[in-house]
Amino acid sequence: MSTKLSNKLSSSSILIRSDSSSSSSINESGQQAGNKRVVKSCFWSTFIFSINFVSSILVINLAKWIYVKHHFPNLTLTTLNFFVTFFLLIGCMQAKIFTYVKLPIFNMIPVSICFGGFIAFSNLSLQYNTVGTYQLIKLQVTPAVMIISWLFFKAEYSLPIVMSFIPVFVGTLVSTYYDLQFNVFGLFCAATSVVFTAMYQILVEYYQKAYNCDSLQLLFYQAPLSGLLLLFFVPFFEPISDLDKFMTYDIIFLVLLCGIVAFFVNFSIFWVIGNLSAVAYNMIGHSKTLLIIFIGSFIFHEPLNIRQIFGLCFTMFGVFLYSYFKYIRKANK
Repeated sequence: MSTKLSNKLSSSSILIRSDSSSSSSINESGQQAGNKRVVKSCFWSTFIFSINFVSSILVINLAKWIYVKHHFPNLTLTTLNFFVTFFLLIGCMQAKIFTYVKLPIFNMIPVSICFGGFIAFSNLSLQYNTVGTYQLIKLQVTPAVMIISWLFFKAEYSLPIVMSFIPVFVGTLVSTYYDLQFNVFGLFCAATSVVFTAMYQILVEYYQKAYNCDSLQLLFYQAPLSGLLLLFFVPFFEPISDLDKFMTYDIIFLVLLCGIVAFFVNFSIFWVIGNLSAVAYNMIGHSKTLLIIFIGSFIFHEPLNIRQIFGLCFTMFGVFLYSYFKYIRKANK
């Protein structure tokens, strides 16, 4: 009897040990799989982060090069970029990167007008302003969004956030005023692009909530509609007969490359916003701003005087203050 009991106890202890060893092996394999997923996620985050950083800097200097060195018509380049983006989005949809969603086309016209206006006037601003002035005036988009949201949507903002835009505005004003290549028409285009961009960002947020779609699904409608809308205006401002002189392999290659890089900028922005924190996205933007200004100044021989550098530093001080009060301090609380 005692022998049977001891045999049962020994067999049960063996089972317990085997169960514990199997459970520990399962835990180890699960941990290894989790580590692999983390490594893979970190790899893709770094990869897309790098694409966003490099493409954003490249597209501005590439477009500026096409305008300055080849005098390629601005609206035509913008229109071609829209259609290149559309065809690449079709490829992404076929690759199952995003799914097609049926949206009411006529309701997409307002956001497409704002999208077209924002890109067209941004490119005109880039053509007629220095890279530094172009980039600094773009920083006024956030306060413009806040003002429009406050006027029409009764949005409220804390006093530190509002006050942080004083150095942004003053620094941009100083840097633009003392720009050696100051251009009134360029300043008008830059200001208009800020208004269109602010309206576009507000509409995109509204459309995504109203139609339950993501940014790429919305861009799939925006890009061709904006291209078609601009197509009506191109003949009035840029005669088609003048395009013959631009039909060289070098210029065609640069134009197509600009469209492809512009697509990667849009695609990577949507991924970064969706997968990284708002702090990370803003830090990417701020670091790019400084690098774009200094690279543009070097490539296109646009010297920065002492007053412009002061305005640039004062502006970036305000931008970092905004980021601190908007995201970092809020996250710590």
